[in-house]
Amino acid sequence: MNMNRIILFVFLGIFLVSMGCGKKDPPFLPQKEFPLEVVDLKADWINSYIFLNGKIKGPDGLIGTKKAKDLIKGSRVYYAQYTLKDPPCAGCPVEYHGHHGFGPEVITEEGFFCKVPGKRRGQIYFFRVHLIGQGETVGPPSDKIRVVVE
Repeated sequence: MNMNRIILFVFLGIFLVSMGCGKKDPPFLPQKEFPLEVVDLKADWINSYIFLNGKIKGPDGLIGTKKAKDLIKGSRVYYAQYTLKDPPCAGCPVEYHGHHGFGPEVITEEGFFCKVPGKRRGQIYFFRVHLIGQGETVGPPSDKIRVVVE
């Protein structure tokens, strides 16, 4: 290798090292994903509210209410809202606009149940639910559900 190449590599190495600021994030342990999820999500619109319900599934299948109440600290219900005149196409991805947070009261004898407030007529809503465990760990998303409020 000739001397010019060696000098070039040394110069590039010094240049690349000097470009970093040296500031590093504090060490952390990777956060585990919460293993529980809502399955068979269904919705009903009654008096300006949308009622969501489903079953709770763990890695080994459906789990009972007592075990779910011990593990689940709440849920996050993501929503998207579109007018009836401008809905997304059937295969298009849905962009969620925000979420509602709920506590452990979402766990009932039947499984998952929550009442989402403030929904209007003439809209199409999409919902996706994530269960939350200890330390704010978030579980996988439920299936997306579509609700038409005419």
